[in-house]
Amino acid sequence: MKCLLVALCVALLPAVCLAGDWPGGEAPPGVGYLAKADGTKVYGSPEGTAVIATVGKDFPFVAYNSEKSWLGIMAAESVEGGRTHVRYFKNGLNGKQGESTGWVDLQDLDRIRFDCCGDNAHCSGMTSPLFRTREYTDCFVKAASARMQAGTPAALRGEKAPVADIELEKLKLQLEIERLKLEQEQLKLQLEQERRKSGPK
Repeated sequence: MKCLLVALCVALLPAVCLAGDWPGGEAPPGVGYLAKADGTKVYGSPEGTAVIATVGKDFPFVAYNSEKSWLGIMAAESVEGGRTHVRYFKNGLNGKQGESTGWVDLQDLDRIRFDCCGDNAHCSGMTSPLFRTREYTDCFVKAASARMQAGTPAALRGEKAPVADIELEKLKLQLEIERLKLEQEQLKLQLEQERRKSGPK
């Protein structure tokens, strides 16, 4: 019994330490980023010049700290040599176009802190797999959208920024389309289950 308690304390120690890094003893919110400019480079390692992707302005990333993977992949910042470890979807939206990881120069990114949607123990910024579809969490999308709006000079002046607004609406529309597709897949699955229950006629 004593051995079990010791093992449990050792296992929980990193979580206790992590919680202590944020006021109030709560787990810190997730960390994400937006690319500051077009042509932002994503590297294959924290050192070297091998570029694995080039993304546009406001392309979204979530922080990736593989050392915290025992809690589930965490959106916790991990920086080496001036580059931060990131996790992202190649299409900037969802897993259908591939989930990937890489390294980006921290100076090329705008840091975002976002709420973990109540799942502080597994705060990854990405949803769990469902029908082979993954996407950024609503909390991360809201934080990223708010930062894009606030970061536009015209928005700061209280004016509309047509390009930013159009891109934001596109993102919202794409997310809505993906949700509708998911609902259709769920409905098909339910109908198939009902058909199997009723058996051949």
